[in-house]
Amino acid sequence: MKKTGILLGIALGCLLKLGAQTPSLVICKGSSINYSEFNTGGSLQSVSWFWTFQGGMPAASTLRNPSITYPDTGMFLTTCQSTFEDSSKQTKSIWVQVILSNFDPIPMRDTTLCGTGVNLGLNAGNRHPGFRYHWTSSDVNLSGKDTNVQIFPVTQPGTYSVKVWSVCGSSSKTVVVKQGVKPTVELGGNVFVCRNAAVTLDAGTGTGYTYAWLPNNESSQTITANLPGTYTVTVTSPDGCTATDNVLLIDSCPPVFHIPNAFTPNGYAPNDIFKPYLDGITSIEITILNRWGQKVFETKSLTEGWDGTYMGKPAQEGVYACLIEMMGTDQLRRVVKTNITLLR
Repeated sequence: MKKTGILLGIALGCLLKLGAQTPSLVICKGSSINYSEFNTGGSLQSVSWFWTFQGGMPAASTLRNPSITYPDTGMFLTTCQSTFEDSSKQTKSIWVQVILSNFDPIPMRDTTLCGTGVNLGLNAGNRHPGFRYHWTSSDVNLSGKDTNVQIFPVTQPGTYSVKVWSVCGSSSKTVVVKQGVKPTVELGGNVFVCRNAAVTLDAGTGTGYTYAWLPNNESSQTITANLPGTYTVTVTSPDGCTATDNVLLIDSCPPVFHIPNAFTPNGYAPNDIFKPYLDGITSIEITILNRWGQKVFETKSLTEGWDGTYMGKPAQEGVYACLIEMMGTDQLRRVVKTNITLLR
């Protein structure tokens, strides 16, 4: 006598194929399956059933046609043991794959590429079991390319669309990949200048260009540089592409300084303060000693001078020793030892 088998179906009447870890059915997270057990032929009838459902709620049933809900994603095994009129038993099983029912936001966005060539991967995201992808373009020929990929390689500008789909639905997005215009900026080679000589620097013109200069944060196409040093400009096109260049203004004039040999701190200009005249000096240290070797004044300021006082009182008239150490724009160190006379 031939025994009947066990097959599983859903409410829509689908018959499920058997297979080891190959899903016979793909459903969405939170969905339910209406299982059915029925004979496939022969004279014996099944009289009882015991179902087990991995990942299902409930996890087991003795009904002939149970309805099971799947709250989580994964690959789950369902088994059914049927008992027949002669007390013989038979077990059948299938795999059910439960996938996400919702879609992540597609992360790709409009992109402007600067420079030459296009080499970009557009990412559709949504890397989940059971999800597929389909890429299209309204102006680029994609024939011969694998369009069922999460990350699509782009080698030319254009409009690109992707549809992410599964049995649970679909999500789509379209972006534009643009070849941007990269500015050209050329400030030229280093320039030799003499102190305080104005030099005009031009970053070049372009429609819609913006400019950012250092070190003084100017935003015009041209600037006037009055001091030696490095000047840098970044030019940005309307596409957001940038180019940067810099130029070094080199002070070619030798430093100049004059140290007075006397001053009169009596409250009347012009010789009321002892202060060297400096041009092209970047740092200085001045030390003044009285005849007993006591330090009466010192400074590292380029603008400060001695007012002829010592410990808050007028210093005595007489000759004082003066030591001056200086660094010029030519990066040379200079040391001057001299005497100065304080007169009242």
